[in-house]
Amino acid sequence: MAKISQPSIAHFPAKVERPSRSRFKFCAPLPLHYNNWVNSIVPNRRSFLTTHLISLTLHLTILLFLLLSLTACELIQPAASPASPLPTPTLPPLALAVDVRDDAIIVPIPADPPSFNAYLNNTGYEALIGELVYGSLAEIGPDGNYYPELAAKLPTLANGGLGEEGRTVTWQLRPGLHWSDGEPFTSGDVRFTWQALRDSGIWAPGFDLIDNIEAPDPLTAIIHYREFYPNYLIQFGGQGTGVLPAHHCGDPAKMLFWDCNFEPVSTGPFVLAQWIPGVRLIFEPNPNYFIPERPLASQLVFEIEPDPDLRQRQLERGNVYLDLWPDDPVLSRMEQSGNIIIFYTNPARYVLRLVPNLSAPGSADPDIPHPALADVRVRQAIRYAIDTGRLNEEAFNNRGRPVSTELFQFDCNLTPYPYNSGLAAALLDEAGWVLKPDENVRRCQGCGTAEEGAPLVLTSYIYAEFGNDLDTAHRLIKGMLAEVGIELQRQVVEGGQLWDTWANNGLELRGNFDLDLWDDGYYGVDPTLYLSDYFDPRAIPTRDNPVAGLNVSRYRNLDLIDIFDALHTPLPDNRRRVLLCELATVLYHDLPHIPLLALPDVYAINPALQGVSPHIYDTVTWNAGDWYLAPSPPE
Repeated sequence: MAKISQPSIAHFPAKVERPSRSRFKFCAPLPLHYNNWVNSIVPNRRSFLTTHLISLTLHLTILLFLLLSLTACELIQPAASPASPLPTPTLPPLALAVDVRDDAIIVPIPADPPSFNAYLNNTGYEALIGELVYGSLAEIGPDGNYYPELAAKLPTLANGGLGEEGRTVTWQLRPGLHWSDGEPFTSGDVRFTWQALRDSGIWAPGFDLIDNIEAPDPLTAIIHYREFYPNYLIQFGGQGTGVLPAHHCGDPAKMLFWDCNFEPVSTGPFVLAQWIPGVRLIFEPNPNYFIPERPLASQLVFEIEPDPDLRQRQLERGNVYLDLWPDDPVLSRMEQSGNIIIFYTNPARYVLRLVPNLSAPGSADPDIPHPALADVRVRQAIRYAIDTGRLNEEAFNNRGRPVSTELFQFDCNLTPYPYNSGLAAALLDEAGWVLKPDENVRRCQGCGTAEEGAPLVLTSYIYAEFGNDLDTAHRLIKGMLAEVGIELQRQVVEGGQLWDTWANNGLELRGNFDLDLWDDGYYGVDPTLYLSDYFDPRAIPTRDNPVAGLNVSRYRNLDLIDIFDALHTPLPDNRRRVLLCELATVLYHDLPHIPLLALPDVYAINPALQGVSPHIYDTVTWNAGDWYLAPSPPE
């Protein structure tokens, strides 16, 4: 078994988050874990979700769902435009026959991408191919630092590109850039991208904070924000998104219907040469790519292959070169193979955590405390009762990393929570939950928050789409909590039930749960927006404001308001890190979420493929221009 991984890196000072809302864009943002639901229906970049084959019918169904959702929004539509029931995924008038070259880099994927537009979908595949054609103003490299791509430099406080209040950002573009069809790339394309999202009513992180974009000359874009956006550097980039071509895409109010979603022109290293749905997508070098002597590959081919076993055999035989996000049992076989490199992203991105409801179940009211979980001693007892080492070994084949804080990457000098069932029992006794010698479940005996004699029984949910690993973990946790006298009643539901909207009675938004077990992580290297969405007391969803945020724990620590307000202003990097560690310390003690394991992304690579450098800050094709095949050894 060959394994490689990235060296550990310090994440600060870059400022990016994983989008805290779904990239299935709606006028009103959906809860974060709609992402996980959709990501499990259509396979994405995540390591541990079960891979499913999705047909073109499902893609059209998702698009129809988008349109139905948009009917409730006030969109700016041209007066003369007739209504159309569905965006038609027409394919470009490309060559009817494009031969796959002998030296092509072939990558199998389970299903066709829905389009090239990663602002519209979040399956992982549109980002995979969008990265090949749509350049970004700036991106993040494997070391966790930003670098300019289509921009000439990064706008910062030091160089004057970021205004003192953080509400004005001036981007200077590289001179001499052209789209693959020969048209110049200009600041007008930056402005057009924002206009298209605004006029089409499609939500994307931070774009709703933009009041205007000036384009005083072709190489200058001045973005005016209503308030400081901590992730402004990745505003036009990240995970396959970037700057769209104004001259090619058409009416900015019709993004869902653009032909350019399927017929892209490129500022990236490749151009689309052929797309045969259900068979393959072929990419060839962009003659106008701005980096000299790139791409190195003469052809990049994505073959549609839904069978994970066949993908494994092809990878071993050298017929294909990269398998994305393999899952068990195929992953275990790959780990035992002598001719496949298994790459685990380091640092990991997704944190598996228990989410406790601190309000009375069904109340969705932080003023009505949960009879057990509102007591921090009970939450701490749950953490001490869980053996994360055993959890990692038995549920995840030791591929994860036990963690005690959401911000494990920041090295905030927090002592890990050990497994200590005796301390867990002592904390529960102290909290007034007593285990009698002849009983298996603790009961309230002076707990002060429940009726005397009430049993300590908690209902816990997981989402079915994750697969067997999460189910195994859930069963193990049930047994561990039983050892200290807590009865866990397991429930398995579809992600759509768990993370649905308030109007659709989403279990979490409505507070109809005791504990949930799921995984998530922030995109990029600055967790400000991600953490504020989960833990800011102003982000508690209510009947009157169901989209206030995703603080579904109903965790209300007013001391955090000043920290979050400070983090939402331009700060020197060292001050930002200090504040984040202060926040991490509070969360570590209060446990509004109970972090357990950090789970990496996994890639399987044939050793002939050189230059590939997966990391958690972007899709794996971020540097596809550097990919090449090593010469075959002489026979």
